[in-house]
Amino acid sequence: MGHSRGAGCDERRGNETRAGAEMRGITVTLQKGGVGKTTVAINLAERLATRDNDVLLVDVDPQGSATEGVGCGDAYTAERSLRHVLERTDPLDPGALCRPVAGDTRFDLLPSNAELQHVSRRIYGDDSGELLFYRRIVKPLADEYDWVVFDAPPTIGPLSNAALIATRQVVLPLQLSKPSADALIRTVTNQLFSLNDRLSDPIDILSIVPNRVKGDNEEKRVLEAIEDSQFEPYLPSFSRSDRLETSPGPGIRERIAFRRAYRDGVPLSTYDPNADMLERFETLAAIVENRSTESV
Repeated sequence: MGHSRGAGCDERRGNETRAGAEMRGITVTLQKGGVGKTTVAINLAERLATRDNDVLLVDVDPQGSATEGVGCGDAYTAERSLRHVLERTDPLDPGALCRPVAGDTRFDLLPSNAELQHVSRRIYGDDSGELLFYRRIVKPLADEYDWVVFDAPPTIGPLSNAALIATRQVVLPLQLSKPSADALIRTVTNQLFSLNDRLSDPIDILSIVPNRVKGDNEEKRVLEAIEDSQFEPYLPSFSRSDRLETSPGPGIRERIAFRRAYRDGVPLSTYDPNADMLERFETLAAIVENRSTESV
């Protein structure tokens, strides 16, 4: 499935706006690669869209995985990119870059681009650079969408900081392994606490989501350790250790359907509408909606 190039947000919505509506945002991130962050971002955005929301997925990871994963890989080398949205003078309207994603559920993508590292340097070099995503992406599109979902890089830095400041809410996916659990602690301690020390409106954790779970004894040990920690309240009901003895077990389970959906450039629900993990993403979307607050 492909898209007409240059199809913008206004075109998709017939130039209608949601006057007076509230926009909410979420950033999906962890200071570690390989935890399935993009899988969570794409399928959370898709499930939010099925709940009668207009949703924008924003890919600010320079790897461009979410852009590829929703069938917009050609945007990665397009002439116009996020760099032009963040220009100091005569910036591009972010709506001009938005594209409808491949799949059965309608939501939009603001794609990553090969020039995204230039954006990182711009954010780092400006005194108010970390506010750029809010000022140039979130606020201008507040009347167009109910939700904005940022897929952030797996590192602490200008891009992920700017995404967190733009949304003030975060979902943290992790694998049930010691390196991933250590990354969770680093992300919360070195990034979220650091940002919250200088923000009047703090960043809230909405959920911590065990992902790519296979079901071995090491995963059981890590999950039980998380339940015994300060992170226990953020675990969804489907991720609790009391599901260890039931099928399919706790967390978002490892499924080949996720890889095949990514290969086809569609969300999981389009590749396999009967996939057993869709119910868990539906639960996650409900948690995010119920715990979230207005971003704009």
